[in-house]
Amino acid sequence: MRTPRGQQKGQRRHNTGLYDSHIATETLKPERQIIRISLFLLKTVNTTVLVRSSDLNEQSLLVIIAGSPTGLLSHRTGEQVLRGQETAPGPTILFVDDSATDRTRGSGLIRRRYPEWTVIEAACAQDGLNVLAERHVDAVVSDLVMPNMDGRDFLRRINLEFAGLPVVLITAQGDDRIAAECVELGAVNYVPKRRLADDLVPALEDVITAQKEVVATRRVLQYVVQNRCEFEIHNDLDQIRSLINFLRDRLSAFERFTPTDIQSGTTAVRESLLNAYFHGNLEANSRPLEHTRDEYVAWAVRQKSKPPYSDRRIRLEVNLDPVEINFRITDQGKGFDHAIVTDLTGPPSDRFPAGNGFRQIQQAMDSVSFNECGNMIILTRSMCDR
Repeated sequence: MRTPRGQQKGQRRHNTGLYDSHIATETLKPERQIIRISLFLLKTVNTTVLVRSSDLNEQSLLVIIAGSPTGLLSHRTGEQVLRGQETAPGPTILFVDDSATDRTRGSGLIRRRYPEWTVIEAACAQDGLNVLAERHVDAVVSDLVMPNMDGRDFLRRINLEFAGLPVVLITAQGDDRIAAECVELGAVNYVPKRRLADDLVPALEDVITAQKEVVATRRVLQYVVQNRCEFEIHNDLDQIRSLINFLRDRLSAFERFTPTDIQSGTTAVRESLLNAYFHGNLEANSRPLEHTRDEYVAWAVRQKSKPPYSDRRIRLEVNLDPVEINFRITDQGKGFDHAIVTDLTGPPSDRFPAGNGFRQIQQAMDSVSFNECGNMIILTRSMCDR
């Protein structure tokens, strides 16, 4: 295969954490292309994209392959990509933290690296919501622990009122419990305070670069007739988060879904992947809804490095056509009696939190079903009303 201009063998694309350099295309007919992409964080993926070719050219095809215009195929880092676009107005970042010291430190890290970026500071979550109501913001950085409205409730409000706005959470520590909570809340990433100097700006670079690539891929994905992707990932919370971020960006680029559609759809897939991780592969509950979240997260920490749990994988299949979008999430656990959860109806409840994840799945999808043993969930949403 010919290496694209500017790309060196063995180089990896670090800005999103999703692609490695093994990208191949095969032309079957003038009206269709098949693209297969191997992912860096995700063990294997086969992607089939059918496109109308009447308005496609070489640059457009590369947009499909890499999720970026040809200039980004050189596998530059996120910083290099963003530095190469300095003529465009810089993004606006909202930084929310009740500590003036931490606010000044974090904002300073961003401004020193990217003086052209606008950083707005807010001393509490409510002030942050006021800023979001008044002006455009490209990304939010928020402390997780704050008085009155903490980062959890702040993120929930953002998901409801500003669907699709990416949020990076700052946490006191980085462990499996925090990682699981950040995935469940829908944060695109999290940065422990002890890693702020090293990881905050790269996390924001990933977010901003992904946004630019969504704009680029829209030029081509409007011609997509059918899209099929298969992913197989390790039983790993960071890989689940990366996969959800990738899926959110891809659905945004199709332009068939509103921000609210994307928010609810990725929430349903996220909850299904977390169920596959905790309750499927790690068997954290011998019976559904038996333990609290803290209890099954603690169980997962103890079990995840032991065989057979450590060798298990999670598989996600996505099929999009003009009629519907379909997600299949499969784990390698023993399965469960899914009749217990199919009776859960209505919206999520703070009074009865057990089963809220499945309630969110049901709310987002037109159809939810399981295979016989319960280790595969099938989510379907009609495209007829899109």
